[in-house]
Amino acid sequence: MGKSSSGTAMTVAPADLGAPGDQLGKGGEATVYDLPDLTLPDVVGPLVYKRYRNGHASPQSLRRVVAARANLDEATRARLDAVTAWPVRVVEEQGQAVGIVMPRIPEPFFDRVVRNAGTKKSLREVQNLFIEPARALKVGRPAPSDEERLRICLDFTKALVFLHDELKIVFGDINPKNAVFRLDARPMVMFLDCDAVRPVGVVAQVRQLDAPDWQPPEGGNLTLASDRYKLGLFILRTLTPGAGSSVNTDPGAAARALDAEGLGLLRRALGRDTADRPSAHDWEIHLRRRLGEAVAPPRLGEVGVDRAFVLAGQSVTVEWEASEAREVEIVAGTRTERLDGRPGRGRTAVVLDESGWIRVRAINDLGVDLREVGPVTAVPPPEVRPLPVPLPEVRWPSSGAAGPPGLDLIPLPAFDLRVRLPEPPPVDGGRGVPWPSLPAPRAVGFPLDLRAMLTDSPEVDLGFPDGEETSR
Repeated sequence: MGKSSSGTAMTVAPADLGAPGDQLGKGGEATVYDLPDLTLPDVVGPLVYKRYRNGHASPQSLRRVVAARANLDEATRARLDAVTAWPVRVVEEQGQAVGIVMPRIPEPFFDRVVRNAGTKKSLREVQNLFIEPARALKVGRPAPSDEERLRICLDFTKALVFLHDELKIVFGDINPKNAVFRLDARPMVMFLDCDAVRPVGVVAQVRQLDAPDWQPPEGGNLTLASDRYKLGLFILRTLTPGAGSSVNTDPGAAARALDAEGLGLLRRALGRDTADRPSAHDWEIHLRRRLGEAVAPPRLGEVGVDRAFVLAGQSVTVEWEASEAREVEIVAGTRTERLDGRPGRGRTAVVLDESGWIRVRAINDLGVDLREVGPVTAVPPPEVRPLPVPLPEVRWPSSGAAGPPGLDLIPLPAFDLRVRLPEPPPVDGGRGVPWPSLPAPRAVGFPLDLRAMLTDSPEVDLGFPDGEETSR
């Protein structure tokens, strides 16, 4: 039993599969069975057995496909399993490859289709994207919106970017039955029949065949250039559903769905010049921009706080700049604020319970950028202590009621502060007369002469006894 460089077994005997379950599918070259009793340590979820009718001509190429997955780190392997039904073991009997073990296709990639004989469970193959939407709905297939179609194209493209650029794999037999789609989660596309893939630059030992209406104009071996041609066909046909879509090769038919840049990419993809065909990465950048998604990992710009000290439980203001960020996350101690990063900048108040650094992360589906600002000191609020002696209880006494023991204050006397002016004396017929007006002031010279002021003024009774004033 062969093993990969990571120590994972690459082959398994038919007797180790357990009792086969239901037949799940049948094609011209193989039959697929459920494997309810088999579990593998490096695979999450249920497994199936794809049994070849006449065996496989190149067991070594199958082992190489299985080893390509087994030698990946755990995170990259999980990405591969999310977008492909990749072979995880070669089933060998007497040195011959009789089949492969694969993860079972998840339920969201199936439909309940209305047939003449009733309702039947059926794979949601991408060829269903090419038919008239009304017809799809009639038989129980979904009819994606224009935006959903663009997202399906983007996820199909991203899967090829992963295979081409990271794993250095040529998929080869891209056709309308070798991929399925879902609408309820992302990634939205899964590639099937991956047992025929091969590394870039390696000629397949078993000739790979093209599906009808998916042949590149140059013919010959399947390469990155032929993958790029078929990607262009998939995008064209997915964005232009209806009569004739499944055989359409005219880029102009997508004028309603793509802008001038997109139509330019499509013309190059379907052209005869293999070197001029846009890569899957070129398509990913364009479709991301078309959908308003990030085209690069996020980058943080200026990040700062408005103060270095704050009372614990009060807030500090964090100012941030970020490009290509879908979300900005600010973490202060145990508190986390999540914000829309698309505006590119913002001011956010964050409550600080304890001293420390504040972490700011810019996030999109292409990566994360992290910055720490501070530190900010959270000063505990001053402790409130009771006075060392009790204060007396002060109560205003109420009339006629004796309160409980305490400090009783003497009531203040009542004062009538109202000013009453005398009524003017009555005159003829009871009519009042005006009060006499004060004499007009006279100019006074300086320096002042008190005696002159008194003698020259109108007569004033100073209250002296007769003759006493003059004696003074």
